[in-house]
Formats: sequence, structure tokens, C-alpha cells
Amino acid sequence: MARAYHNSSYRSWLAALPIALLLGCDASLAAQDVDKELPIKADQMEQFDVRAVDVRLAQKSIVVALPATIIPPMNARIAVAAPFAGTVLNLHVLPGQTVRKGDLLVTLASRDLSETMVRLKQAEADLQTAEVMAQRQRDLFQKDLVASGRVGEAEAQVEKVRALTKESVRLLAMGAIKHNADGSYTLTAPNDGRIVEIRPTPGAAVQAMEAAVLIDTSEELWLQAQLPGQMVGKVRVGDLIELPDGDAGKVISVGITLDPVTRSTTLLAEIPSRRDHMTGQATTIMVVRPATAREFEISADAIAWIGGNPHVFVRTKGGFLPVGILVKGRTANVATVESEGLKSGQKLATNGLAQLEKMMTGE
Repeated sequence: MARAYHNSSYRSWLAALPIALLLGCDASLAAQDVDKELPIKADQMEQFDVRAVDVRLAQKSIVVALPATIIPPMNARIAVAAPFAGTVLNLHVLPGQTVRKGDLLVTLASRDLSETMVRLKQAEADLQTAEVMAQRQRDLFQKDLVASGRVGEAEAQVEKVRALTKESVRLLAMGAIKHNADGSYTLTAPNDGRIVEIRPTPGAAVQAMEAAVLIDTSEELWLQAQLPGQMVGKVRVGDLIELPDGDAGKVISVGITLDPVTRSTTLLAEIPSRRDHMTGQATTIMVVRPATAREFEISADAIAWIGGNPHVFVRTKGGFLPVGILVKGRTANVATVESEGLKSGQKLATNGLAQLEKMMTGE
């Protein structure tokens, strides 16, 4: 009977061993009272208290912090394309220069343009001839000298030549170009704006419909960021954003599909236009909302993860008291947290957190 009891106890101990090994210090921590004050001797307090920071009532709640890139607003940047292939003769503007609608941009020599103009003149002459022939056939038909089929054929020829004429006119009108006496043509600004980029250089060949000049037609700026999938639904259109320089903007678009590789969606926000804001510039943004009465702003360095849960160590008369918190949002420097155990004006440890965690686990 004694041997049977011994074997049963041994088997029970073996069954519990993997659980204890998996839990590690979390198992020992589960038995600890996280609300119990950790006493610190006066001669040891300095190493923990050297960088203690205050708890402050949060004026704003940080939802998420994201890297972002400044971009031009959608459809505010336009490309001026060369409707005819050619060779660049002159550049009339420089990047950063302000232009008005109709200002000269780039002059090109183009054989395609010359051939199109010749085709137009030929089509106009053919159209005139076809119209005369069609009228003659109608007159003969009225006199019963020709069949009605001859009239139909003549009128069909008129429509065919007219279509070719219209196509040549359309090609020559593309891009609001300026025709020059020497057979060259000049691209002109379709709207007021600022030159972003001039792609060709003098002597370079440009293909038909190739974008030669980029123009920004708006002073507004947008930000583009990748919003992690777990934050979709927590960030909404209309939420405020803040930039490191203190400027503020608002969210104008949040995607509804996730990229299969990054598992994120696109967030767009609008920001004020300033000289130190340039398209292509990398920055960081914070999505923020008004804080509630139970939210506090603390240093991000004060957060310790104990047993998989976030805590802070509040300074007391004789040491530190671990207090559980809920992290609402954070950046590299500050965090917005919610807790029933925090009060404005308390001081939190930011130094020696590893030692305080060991003390909690009894190490």
C-alpha cells in the first residue's frame, strides 16, 4: 500500500513539472501580491530614484504613433506630356519655379508633328473634294441620272475623310501646345502651379505621350502611413494627428484592406503647408484623441512588463509600489495609460526597473 502511494505521488509530481517549467518566473509571480509595497533601504534608494518622473493627467490620448511620408494631394500633381515624339531644344523653366497657366515649359523639334500637320492639310483638301462629289451625286440622283447607291457611297466617303480630319485636329490640340513657325512645338503649363521636376535635358529624345514636366497645382500636403492591421477600426477618419514640430492635421482616409505582405493598410492625413514640409520627406505622426478622466501621461521608460502585463513602480515613503496599467498608446518617449491606482503628481521609477522586477519575484 505504501509503495502504491509513493508511485502515485511521484507520477503527480512528474505531471506538474512541465507546467512549472513552462510558467517559470510567471508561476512564482502569480503567487506574489503585485500591490505589495517593495521596501527599499535609504542607502539604495538613489539608484532607483535618480530619474523618477511625475504622473500627469493626460490632455490627449495617444492612439498610435507611425512613421509617415509627406506626399502631394491626390490629383494635385499633374504631368505635362509631349503629344509628339521629338528632341528637346530648350527648357524655359526650372524646378521650384512658379508658373501661370499658358507659360512656356519645353520646346521640342518633332518630325511627327510636321507629318501630322501635312496629313491634316491633305485631309482638309480631300474632305472638300469629297463634299463636292457627294453634292454632285445628289444632284444627279434628283434628275434620275444615277442610282441612290451612288449617293450613299459618296456620302460615306465624306464621313470617312471627315473622321480623319477630326483625328488630325485632335492630335494637334492635345496638351495645349504652342506651334512654332519653324515646325517645332512648345509645351505650356495647363494650370497655375510650381514646377516639381523637368525630366528631359536639352538634346534628349522624348517619346510620344512621355511625361516631360511635373507640376504641383496645390499648396496642400498629405501624409501617407502604414496602419498595422490590429489598429484598423481604432483609427477613424477625422482623428487628429500631431507632428514632431508641433503641427497638427487630421486623418482623411483609412484603408479597408490589408496588404498580404505587410499586414497593414494605408492611412492618409492632411497637414498644413509650410516651408519645412517637403514632399518625399520622412517624419513620424501621432494619432491622438481627447483624454478621459482616468488617463495619464507618463514616461515610456517607466513601463515594466511583469508576468506579461504592463506595470509601473510608484514611489512611496519606504520604497516602490507596483501598479498595473493599461497602455492606450505610446511613442518612444511618452505613453498614455489608464489605471485606477495612479494619481496626478505621483513619481514613477524609470531607473533600476529590472532590479525591482526581481524583487517582486523574490529573486
